[in-house]
Amino acid sequence: MISILRLVALALDQLEVAICVFDTRHRTLLWNDTFLQFFPEHAGHVHEGEDYRENLRRFYLERLSPDELPAMERYIEEGVQRHYQQQRAFEFDHHGYRVRAASVSLGALGRVRLWRKTTPLLPGMQDRINPRLAQLSGQISADTARALESLADGILMVDKQDGAVWANHAFLVLYGLPGIASLGARQFDEIYAETWRREAPTAGFARGLAILKERQRFSGAPYVLALPQNRWVRIVELRGTQANGSSFFSHVDVTASRRQQEELHQLTQHLESLAGKDALTGLANRRRFDELLASEWGESRRLGTPLSLLMLDVDHFKQLNDAHGHPFGDEVLKSFTRVLTHVVQRPRSLVARYGGEEFAILLPDTDAASAAKLAEFLRLQVEGMSLGTELTGVVRITVSIGVACTSHCAGDASSTLLVDAADKALYEAKRKGRNQVFSRAPAASED
Repeated sequence: MISILRLVALALDQLEVAICVFDTRHRTLLWNDTFLQFFPEHAGHVHEGEDYRENLRRFYLERLSPDELPAMERYIEEGVQRHYQQQRAFEFDHHGYRVRAASVSLGALGRVRLWRKTTPLLPGMQDRINPRLAQLSGQISADTARALESLADGILMVDKQDGAVWANHAFLVLYGLPGIASLGARQFDEIYAETWRREAPTAGFARGLAILKERQRFSGAPYVLALPQNRWVRIVELRGTQANGSSFFSHVDVTASRRQQEELHQLTQHLESLAGKDALTGLANRRRFDELLASEWGESRRLGTPLSLLMLDVDHFKQLNDAHGHPFGDEVLKSFTRVLTHVVQRPRSLVARYGGEEFAILLPDTDAASAAKLAEFLRLQVEGMSLGTELTGVVRITVSIGVACTSHCAGDASSTLLVDAADKALYEAKRKGRNQVFSRAPAASED
């Protein structure tokens, strides 16, 4: 087994991964050249059979400040316990690099430790590894700084006036800052805006600024902000934790989970589509609408009864989304849906989400005049709606409606003729200024 591990150690040298193997009594069995490159303090000292505690002693002599040296033995014993209890990899800064460390059990043989460099430290980060050299803010101790540096999440420390006084390496990387001095005692909203300065502003950025403004009045609850390159960060405020009045903000990169949620949302929409139901509004979807249209069209042709169709489009919906964000746009569509379902309750009628902000209402046994009257009533109901939040203020929406009926259709026409006529009527309503109803009778034949 040892001979195999030696071959593995040589192979890991080629990948620049450090390895050191210990037996069940904490004694060193083998190591590779990369281990000595990562930890030069061990060169010429580490030897086969050496107790892991001596390994840790040299490591801590490089890192502990003079006032921490009396607690050396405690640090060593805690390090031994971490070595044998570690189940997940963690990161720390050492000799100019961020290093990821893993510990894996080898059963009766002992345990192996592995180290891999992830990224070079930012300018000025090297001094922060060693408290004897670090220029730390008077509001944070070396112990606290060292503990927070080991976290993969970004940590920002602010004073009583919310000015940034310290941040760990993960925070600086997350927001593309060159070093601790670049914080400049600024408030976080300024740092956030600077992150976007070299990027084209998006609706996500505008929404982020609005959220930060709101947080100045109502702090405490976690919130999510958009970052450039389609990244997302979740922020948790830990206020009132320090006697000197300073606070910590945890910044967690949630891009991966956000994308997984989006993929799940798309899958849900696909499944809802197969089921004939729109995921957001709960209305019939386009698939279900097409099925019922074909059925009702055939019934209308067979019995000679009128079939009317309303096509509705929320006016200026894209601008509304851009100004207030997609979540607010979704709430608008849900409120619009409630108006439609409350008003349209005729037997066999169907309210469907046709696509995006466009809706369709199928009205069997309804002539053109009755359909136009219902459409005007719907338009007035929507015009009277008031929506909004503290962030958006009062927002009023309107709807354009196109109306078509089969009354004058030839017997050889198809259902697509009715949809085409309603679409053209909707286009006319929008062309004439929006927030109105326009009726159009389908042509006598498709030919």
